Amino acid sequence: MEKQRARTGSEKEYRKEQLKKAALTLFAQKGFKNTTVEMITKKAHLSPAAFYLYFNNKIAIYRALNKDGIDILEDLMKQALHTSGGSSVDKLYALARAYYSFYREHTDYFYITEILHLGNDEFFYDSTMVKELEKRTLVVLQIVASVIEEGIEKNELRKIDPMKTAVTLWGMIDGVLILEVKKSTLFTGFTIDALIGQLMDMVLLGVKKK
Repeated sequence: MEKQRARTGSEKEYRKEQLKKAALTLFAQKGFKNTTVEMITKKAHLSPAAFYLYFNNKIAIYRALNKDGIDILEDLMKQALHTSGGSSVDKLYALARAYYSFYREHTDYFYITEILHLGNDEFFYDSTMVKELEKRTLVVLQIVASVIEEGIEKNELRKIDPMKTAVTLWGMIDGVLILEVKKSTLFTGFTIDALIGQLMDMVLLGVKKK
């Protein structure tokens, strides 16, 4: 009986992942509004009824993908810290590069974590799920804040509010990446790598201990 239950659980998880994989591809290709539940289930080779065993609606699967994207980003950031230099400055540069790698290598997830396919009102309608996603986002921001705290303790950075600085830094990197999404940097002749590097130089110039 235990083997049967395990097999059933494994099969359910596989079907859920197939639905998410199909939705991720379709949201990227057609956008949120032009993607239907029927299209998702057809691509996943499942019946429309199967969708509702796992998700209440399209918003629910979008939020699930948002959480998956945050998980991927967190892993990239932890890997970056593991291989970065010993100083807090090196680590902050590494975290910025990790975020850019997330954008470059997991673009479909980046679009979803940035909620670029739909309006905020739709995404934030279910407060329960939003609380969970906000909690996951705070975990990612805390990674950055912890590096800043470490830099202050080592006397490498000025005494600044770690979390406030982490949120501000992340918002600035977000802004540069969104410009890239909108193809608004092409006319300047600067690459996204150069712009993120310049951003980090400017930020660190302001927070490094003189």
